[in-house]
Amino acid sequence: MSNASEIPVMPIDPSPLALKPLLAAKPAEVYAHRAKRLERLAEDSPLADYLKLCSVLVGVQAKLAVTDMGPAPEFNADQMQPMSVGFTQDNRYWLAQLQSLLSDALPLVPANVAEIIRELMQQAPEQLADWGNCLRRGKFSDVPAQYSLFIWAAMSLYWSHWAPALISRMDANAVKQESLCPVCGSHPVASMVREEPREGLRYLHCSLCETEWHYVRAHCTACDQSEAMELWSFDDHQAAVRIETCDDCKGYTKMLFVSKSPQLDAVADDLASLALDAQLSEQGYSATTVNPLLLAHEADGSV
Repeated sequence: MSNASEIPVMPIDPSPLALKPLLAAKPAEVYAHRAKRLERLAEDSPLADYLKLCSVLVGVQAKLAVTDMGPAPEFNADQMQPMSVGFTQDNRYWLAQLQSLLSDALPLVPANVAEIIRELMQQAPEQLADWGNCLRRGKFSDVPAQYSLFIWAAMSLYWSHWAPALISRMDANAVKQESLCPVCGSHPVASMVREEPREGLRYLHCSLCETEWHYVRAHCTACDQSEAMELWSFDDHQAAVRIETCDDCKGYTKMLFVSKSPQLDAVADDLASLALDAQLSEQGYSATTVNPLLLAHEADGSV
């Protein structure tokens, strides 16, 4: 095991157009942008109340993202997905973030949500750590649905804080195309089709550590086959949010085209486009992604 500060920094390709396998997040900026995006999407959405609640919670994340996260955890420099399940047995620091998150959110939420927060604040640390472990392993049904949103938000704060430091020390050439995050092993939220470093590159956005990793377009993000893929939308073929389906495994992922709408956010826009998920489900497709703001409705699966 090596401390993050002891892992040698890998050389950076000087070419501005070089394909970057991993894009590290700037958590405070990501959360601040997401909070504003959720607030904007709530203005004309049937999900307005929930989007506003999520905006408040993500706004608190943005505030806490710049606070102390404790000492750097240890990573195994040679391990795939170094921050995956079990990378640290010390839960104190993300649990501290959870208590701060709950305390800061408490006066900002409706009364019924405040009651849930008070209940969660009274839970024993051992129970909270166990629920966090269940969520990390994809055992969503093992965690009370009303608590999942807050627990994951706190873990995301911790994981997203340390992921960039690790990415800067990873050998980018060793990163392979994977369905799960190469940094923490979590599922993606959606695909982001970005304009940088080169136009049209597809990156999957991690549901936990906010890292993005390159994944070749027209390949299924679940089974990786490329023969039975379709890219389509329900209303406008130039829509900013489209669907990539696989008729082999019957999975789908949303693709968000930043060139069509620079304000897109993987988590917020996936949540705001649930009508698309309903139509895909009716046609026999299943999402291959996980939205951290909808964990209570996710099916169990390995993360």
